[in-house]
Amino acid sequence: MAGRRPRRRAAPLPWALAAALIVGGAAASAAAGLVATPALLRDFMIQNVCLDAAGRVREGVSPLDPGGRCARQRDLLPGERLPYHKDDHPAASDKAAAPKGYQRHDSFPVLTADFGEVVEDSFDFGEGLGRRFGVFDAGRGDGGDIVLFSPGAVSIAATEDGGAGFQLFVGAQCRGRVDSAALVRSWIIALYEPGGPLRGETVARLNDLRAGHQQRCPSRLNAAYTRWRVTPVHYDAGVTLLTLVCDHYGGKSPDRASHVERFYFTRELGATRWERWQNPERTHQFSAAAIARAAARLAASGRCGPAPPPLGGPFVMVDCREWTVIVPPRNPAGDRPGFFIEAIRRRHLADGLFAAPGSGNRAK
Repeated sequence: MAGRRPRRRAAPLPWALAAALIVGGAAASAAAGLVATPALLRDFMIQNVCLDAAGRVREGVSPLDPGGRCARQRDLLPGERLPYHKDDHPAASDKAAAPKGYQRHDSFPVLTADFGEVVEDSFDFGEGLGRRFGVFDAGRGDGGDIVLFSPGAVSIAATEDGGAGFQLFVGAQCRGRVDSAALVRSWIIALYEPGGPLRGETVARLNDLRAGHQQRCPSRLNAAYTRWRVTPVHYDAGVTLLTLVCDHYGGKSPDRASHVERFYFTRELGATRWERWQNPERTHQFSAAAIARAAARLAASGRCGPAPPPLGGPFVMVDCREWTVIVPPRNPAGDRPGFFIEAIRRRHLADGLFAAPGSGNRAK
């Protein structure tokens, strides 16, 4: 993103810079030593809880808390209450009116009949249009992503937002009727060989099915060049975390793509940041002037710090959310997680695709 955010560190610059270099160096060394396993991929997708000496969850404490408050941690378990929430950063002009940001994006596991454990990354808006945190405000931007684990792959199978509504992502195994196999390896986050490095690239073949077109497989699939790697990333919360970064291009190669969606996943927080990059030279639906205005608005807002542009530019960042504002639960015993997969299960088509175990609605 063009422009820079004001510094928020209280320490003198030389000490802070040295500390950042030390932390970043340690994270880089850790990245070099990682080997891909199903457990590691799961760890990057799910946010952690903090534990006390007896192994009990510490309510209101997050992995970003300083002073060793989260010395022991583990992934959230299916059905476990959330001891904290991850919110995005508000614009500088909204910090007083919206200190908790605009959108909550918790990352937690859910059990399903056909896919086993999946991860829900909820989109929960709590500002504007009468929206409330913790409530599914249908048709007003609330929704989420559903992340699937399959042998050698992690991918996004469904999403919903305020733009295109509820969508299913289908891949190369989609033939005839849409079933559970059709959703595997569609919107790819990462592919891997167990024991190998967690980095690579591929050209995904997928299509998004929108309302009214979710029963049958499409006649054609689109190409999306995708690359992923693990690297240290410094976040606006003032921490550097080892991060699985995935770039999903709108085209079969970086030098022909019109846009890029970039996803950041950390072992501490699960989904941690998202960016949209646009190429003003290859975009037909937006003018170069409109893209420049969007990039300028984002830079002026201060909602996200800068990031290196994707390969194959020129790309400019036009949208971003970073979910590193930690908010305590409303319930002292922890909040009930999410709502998105419950909303999906109330729909006729997706009921069978993401059914709860033992519900009798398993996809055929």
